[in-house]
Amino acid sequence: MDYLEIEGKAQLERFGIPINESILLTEDSDLSKVPYPCVLKGQILSGKRGKAGAVRVVKNEKELLETKKIIEAIEINGQVMEGVIACGFLPIEEEYYLGMTLDVTNRAMTMLFTPYGGMDIEELAATAPEKLLRFDCTAGFDPEAFRKAAAVFDLPIHRMNQVAEIAEKLSMACFELDATTIEINPLALLKDDTLVAIDAKLVIDDNSLYRQGDYTLLPRTAQEQSAQEIEAQTHDLTYIEVDPEGDIGTMAGGAGIGMATMDTIFHYGGRVNNFLDLGGGVTAEKTYQAMRILLQNERTSYILVNIFGGINNCADMAEGITRAYKELGIPKTVVIKSRGFNQEQGWDMYQALGFPQTKYGTTDEAVQTLLKAKEGR
Repeated sequence: MDYLEIEGKAQLERFGIPINESILLTEDSDLSKVPYPCVLKGQILSGKRGKAGAVRVVKNEKELLETKKIIEAIEINGQVMEGVIACGFLPIEEEYYLGMTLDVTNRAMTMLFTPYGGMDIEELAATAPEKLLRFDCTAGFDPEAFRKAAAVFDLPIHRMNQVAEIAEKLSMACFELDATTIEINPLALLKDDTLVAIDAKLVIDDNSLYRQGDYTLLPRTAQEQSAQEIEAQTHDLTYIEVDPEGDIGTMAGGAGIGMATMDTIFHYGGRVNNFLDLGGGVTAEKTYQAMRILLQNERTSYILVNIFGGINNCADMAEGITRAYKELGIPKTVVIKSRGFNQEQGWDMYQALGFPQTKYGTTDEAVQTLLKAKEGR
């Protein structure tokens, strides 16, 4: 589950991490308590708020009321604002990044730190990886080892001690909250030489919510479902749109293999539009409906099918996929990885359609085949 900034910062504060005060602006808010100048920040379950105009500085109450309305109307990637907060304008000297995330590829809980924060951390990791420290916390956080690893940044000793203290508290929060991602960006160095978390991102594993508290401070606005999501429900299919700008659709024969497929596509630089899990009791008709949904998605041009015939029949699944592809006549690039019961019969049907196949290879190879086809190689 994803949490809003104000909710994430509340959890950071609970674990002793200093945060800047945030005032949630409601109809009942006492605006006389708002310090000026201040920063208004839209609360939304999406990044890129600054680029979208949802983070703005105001100098008085008149500007606050006008700007609040502007921010409330902004949508980002189909998400709407859940609220607006006001934070005092701080004298920031430097901006750091500190976070922890679940590294699925290496099966590790990794801490990330850089004194070059306040920017797109993914872009920094790609263009200047030497500026980003990756520190393995799977077995717990070791403050001394962290200080030694971060010495490469040549920060003053007292500053490094401050960072290490906050990093240790962040590690405690991460494990106790069952978080898959928890980050501070930026961790701001103020003129008085203190460090303050002025933004937060928190994602908690859905499977552990039963043993966590209710950390929401704002109700969630129901998001409008796409036509594909609504139709998938009628056919007992799990269909979730992941990235509206992604151009790759996926179909998988199980949630685990579906997640692994998406992770592999991300790893090789692709963008996934949706997650589609066939679930159990797969028939030719169910696979037909799944393929029809993917083909009718106008945002995608490529489809990766990753299925296994254990209880399910590969030939039946191929029959459904073939029927949908022939009936709709929508020319999308489809790459198939299908193994298991009656796999050879299925392969023959896919070959007749001219689909590239990974017969005995891995998911990595199937993804690479798709991306090479996308690049025209």
